[in-house]
Amino acid sequence: MANRFSSIQGVVMRATRLDTAGKWIPGPTGAACSKGFVSIGMTANIEEGEEFKVKNAAGELCISEKGCPSINYLDLEIEFCNVDPYLFAMLTGQSVILDPLTGDAIGFTVSTSADACAQGFALEAWTGAPGAACGSAGAVTLGYILLPFVQGGVFGDFTIENGAISFTVTGAVTKDGAAWGAGPYGVEDGAPLSTPVGTTDHLRVMTTTTPPPVGYCGPLPVLDPSAPDIASVTATKTLLEYDFDAVPTGTDPWWVDFGDGEWDYSEDGSVITHAYTQAGTYTWVAYRGSSSTTGTATPTLT
Repeated sequence: MANRFSSIQGVVMRATRLDTAGKWIPGPTGAACSKGFVSIGMTANIEEGEEFKVKNAAGELCISEKGCPSINYLDLEIEFCNVDPYLFAMLTGQSVILDPLTGDAIGFTVSTSADACAQGFALEAWTGAPGAACGSAGAVTLGYILLPFVQGGVFGDFTIENGAISFTVTGAVTKDGAAWGAGPYGVEDGAPLSTPVGTTDHLRVMTTTTPPPVGYCGPLPVLDPSAPDIASVTATKTLLEYDFDAVPTGTDPWWVDFGDGEWDYSEDGSVITHAYTQAGTYTWVAYRGSSSTTGTATPTLT
């Protein structure tokens, strides 16, 4: 039975940094995720089919054929209502400005020396999908949109007015040669794509019941999806501090979102320690490979 696809409202978007060959780059700052976008516009660049007309010796038309049109690429324009400097840099190749004391991103630069084609990015967006049929019982069905290989984003309009300040990224186009494959994330039934993206695929539109990522400010890790799944986490509390240890243990990179707006990444699979700033109840999520597991932390003062 086929699913019915009906989509409304953007929920969250994620950009993943790619090399010039269209492959994601594992590491602690390979992605950025945001709810601060207003719209993502896609316009198909069409190659019109060639027309053939041949007349016979009497001047009568004997052959009249027109080839089929084809899509060259998709033009993108993305409008934002708030600015994540890391996300902006990922889409345009511009530079992030860091606070010299904290190392936090506090802005970005727009420079004519930036090379928008020195890197690429993949763009994912999740949308509401009201009325979507045939989803799993009790599961929330969302729309999922993937552009697996994009290059060339540049800073567009920047509007300061009596109201919202917005800006656009324009000029980005999709490309052949995507090396996304099944992708590094669990986006379909908690696993990577069951039907991998091909090298000439420019757009994937589908439904999913896997919850979307949370919108963050700042960069996020990208993991190697071939790493072993994480089954659980041993979370050991000492007052406000927690030690998180992946089960089964290993040497593959993993990371933990602590549920308080902070996260940490371990390159070699070692224990991740986090000190909460105040007592409370927090829902943490741990990631390894393309899998994740979640739990609750309850740090206390005594």
